[in-house]
Amino acid sequence: MPFPRPVVDIRHPPEGLDALVDWFELVSYNLVLLEGYSLEDVREAVARVAQAIETHGRSMELSLGGPVAASVEGGDLARILNADHVWFRTSVEQLWWFFGVVEREDHGGHRQALGQFGRVLCESVRRHRTEEAEFA
Repeated sequence: MPFPRPVVDIRHPPEGLDALVDWFELVSYNLVLLEGYSLEDVREAVARVAQAIETHGRSMELSLGGPVAASVEGGDLARILNADHVWFRTSVEQLWWFFGVVEREDHGGHRQALGQFGRVLCESVRRHRTEEAEFA
């Protein structure tokens, strides 16, 4: 019995970080299930989500250093959120590394590894965004 594949159009990513993360998680899930995406489509999907995460991190690092971050209550959360942004830069590099493996040797196991990492990254970003909402 085959696993049901989430319906997602890899060629039409949505706008906005949260929607992109949800979209990329579905794309990643389909990679795990060995959906036959073209390498170019996978590259573009990785590029879109990577750019959105990097842009978010740069913009939020500036805003988290404000007066709320200096308070005792907001300070710990601000430090955690800023640490997440640093970690996400490393995670985006790792995402590109996994894509590079697929690009050099495109087979199911490598696509599944890329998909699994994409799913973990999306879950981490989603948790982070929830904590950011608590900070606001």
